[in-house]
Amino acid sequence: MKLNNLENYIDQKILARGLAYFKENRVLSIEAIGDNEYEAKVEGTELYTVAVTLDEEDHIIDSVCTCPYDMGEYCKHQVAVFFGLREMKGDSGRQSGDSGTQPPAVITKPLIEKQDQPPAIREILAGRQKEELIDFLLKIASAHEEIRRQIEFDFFNGSEIEEIKQSIRLIRTYIDQYADCHGDVSYENVYQASEGAGLVLEKARANLQKRKNLQAVQLALCVIHEMLSLIQSADDSDGVISGEIEESLAFIEEVIEIGELNQSDQQSIFELLAEETISSRYRDWTGWQLSYLECCSKLADTQVLRDECDRLFTLTIADKDENSWSGSYFIERVKLIRYNTIKRNEGPDQAREFIEENLKYTSFRVMAIENAMQEQDYAKAEKLALAGEDLDQNSSGLVKRWKEYRYAMYKETGNLEKQRAIAREFIFDGNYEYYRELKRTYCANEWLSVYPQIILQLEEQKKTHYAVYSQILIEEAEKQKLLQYLQESPSEIESFYQYLLPEFQDAVYTIFLRHIEQTAAKSSDRKAYQHVCSIIGSLKRAGGDKQALANKQELLLRYQKKPAFRDELSKI
Repeated sequence: MKLNNLENYIDQKILARGLAYFKENRVLSIEAIGDNEYEAKVEGTELYTVAVTLDEEDHIIDSVCTCPYDMGEYCKHQVAVFFGLREMKGDSGRQSGDSGTQPPAVITKPLIEKQDQPPAIREILAGRQKEELIDFLLKIASAHEEIRRQIEFDFFNGSEIEEIKQSIRLIRTYIDQYADCHGDVSYENVYQASEGAGLVLEKARANLQKRKNLQAVQLALCVIHEMLSLIQSADDSDGVISGEIEESLAFIEEVIEIGELNQSDQQSIFELLAEETISSRYRDWTGWQLSYLECCSKLADTQVLRDECDRLFTLTIADKDENSWSGSYFIERVKLIRYNTIKRNEGPDQAREFIEENLKYTSFRVMAIENAMQEQDYAKAEKLALAGEDLDQNSSGLVKRWKEYRYAMYKETGNLEKQRAIAREFIFDGNYEYYRELKRTYCANEWLSVYPQIILQLEEQKKTHYAVYSQILIEEAEKQKLLQYLQESPSEIESFYQYLLPEFQDAVYTIFLRHIEQTAAKSSDRKAYQHVCSIIGSLKRAGGDKQALANKQELLLRYQKKPAFRDELSKI
């Protein structure tokens, strides 16, 4: 990843936050400490240090930050510094040709190295009296609500309940600042409006480091609740708000998986998450509801909690329509969570019994088949796969999956007849890989009488448009048939002409010219004209320089009223 194309590689949510930090001048300094080595100070919840090492071409080869973020390769502080380094090196634009919805690079006052900077803010403030500084902060806080909330938040030293209240106020202050008179937040302001949520989540991480696990979870839930409210009145096209929610859920999972919860915290966190699991606020966000249920199941290491988990399993699927795709999917996910809970706490026998009770769900049938194959009970595995094909006959993808299991078991057991039969079915469905598989089951002499039948059958079934047909012709060097195929489908000539040279050189040129003529006749914009020119380029690469030149001159005469087309042709 280079400084000038970092937008293409960094998660959009982190990229947006880093850019916001950069625009807000939170990168206080960048100091060159060695050859292509830099150290930066970034203002976040605390003052963080970011180290970056580049190579001679400005590739980022190493970077670390002192913040506690560990949910991805780069944090927002690092990304902010990357933007700063890019501007410092005079490349504040994005790589040419980039597209998409990434936030644009922003040109601000160029950063300078530390030794050339004016006195740091710390030095300016260090000589002031305490009362003078307090008066100064009060003056700023009275004029800027978000700064007042930030001071209250950062220097808060009260009860845990009050800390939660302060956190909610901070999140809402940022939202209010960037909302319009109707309370809605536009696309352009979503990143900034969500900034308070990021600060609170950092506070939650600080609580986790202090082993204040329950408080950490409660702060993460504050973020989720406030972001759920925000998402109803904001344009979250880039997934910034939902990203804050998902990061908070991932943090809660992290708290649970650390495994250092005392009994009191475990019980309290379970109760909190159980309440979230069945809350109506997640009616339209079932994925997040499943995340809570998963967390509850991991906490349920006593019979009392497992009984409560069973109640949650029942409640969450009670209103789901099993006949709808979404309802069936949700129920299957809940049952998988329940299965893992049983496996974790009750053992393999009970888990296997649960699998057998839920074979109508794909995940459980897969587990049952794989268990049977692992135990070499191929009769059972075949029976399960065949039943799956019958059950899912309206889903070609699932039918193929069950057939693949049968193919694997027939191959493993040496049942050549059934293996070949399924391979043929896959070939006629367009799967070339099974053509190679089938070929390996015959000796060379036998195969010479087998593959022509496959080609003929594809032709009879009018499946010559399947990629497998042309691939077979190339595999078996059936050049005459390939030529005939291309004469009927000239648009394919660019992909296959090399297989016909030099034997059918003149015929190849003729097909190319037909393809160019047909494509040109349908072209009406510059992109289409460029495509025509690229085909002419392919004709030249095939050795048809003379034909390409003559064709170019013919097109220039024919399309005199299309200046854009003539312009593109002149570039050949």
